[in-house]
Amino acid sequence: MLSNAELDHYNSTGQVTPAYKLAPEMVDDIKVRMGQLFDDHPELDSDYAPSLIEYDLGWLNYGADTGILDCVAQIMGDDIIVWGSALFCKKAIGGKPTPWHQDGQYWPIRPLEACTVWIALDKSTRENGCLRVIPGSHKRKEIFKHEFEREGEQILNQRVNAVSMLNAEPVDIVLEPGMISLHDAFIIHGAEPNKSGLRRGGLTFRYMPTTSHYDRRLAAVLGEKQGGLPLEKRNLHLVRGVDRCGLNDVF
Repeated sequence: MLSNAELDHYNSTGQVTPAYKLAPEMVDDIKVRMGQLFDDHPELDSDYAPSLIEYDLGWLNYGADTGILDCVAQIMGDDIIVWGSALFCKKAIGGKPTPWHQDGQYWPIRPLEACTVWIALDKSTRENGCLRVIPGSHKRKEIFKHEFEREGEQILNQRVNAVSMLNAEPVDIVLEPGMISLHDAFIIHGAEPNKSGLRRGGLTFRYMPTTSHYDRRLAAVLGEKQGGLPLEKRNLHLVRGVDRCGLNDVF
């Protein structure tokens, strides 16, 4: 679980790297499953492969890891839905950048209470394009203006407007394999391209409290803005507790 200091750090900065980490055996298992996924689906972009659970329900086993859920529960309570999952396996040379953005810009969750858990599969360093965050940018619980980017040159197609960037230095989230990072839906974050020659693989899961509603009508609108991602078709997996709001069609 998160220590008091770690929980305070999350609330203050919008991100935390806890002491908890996955066992090497689980990391190896994830890598094997990842290799099989890309072998079976060569059409997937390894830089960003979303909706893993829809391809193979076995991915949910990692997102429902008891240690991870205990950390997430300290942030959002004991009633938890996993609604998204993705691989960010940034190529050793030519791995795409991720522009500064807020996850909440893309997410059809109302009220917008959610977090991402990022699991490192390889070493994640500044040289190979690790996650970078603007600490404290979540505090106003505000989605800043995003502008559309040209397609194909980065992972996402929207960038937070430069004038919205807060007066804070970016922090690099450096991780060893098995380490995890949690970040808030409102925090501004991104990543540089990978030019290091070393792959940067990561697995993410998206969590929301069941007091919030995954609005499928809004999901269709937001998905269209994201280049046609079928957000309205995402399955909602109740991994702990009950659906408090009663509006989520959970599995």
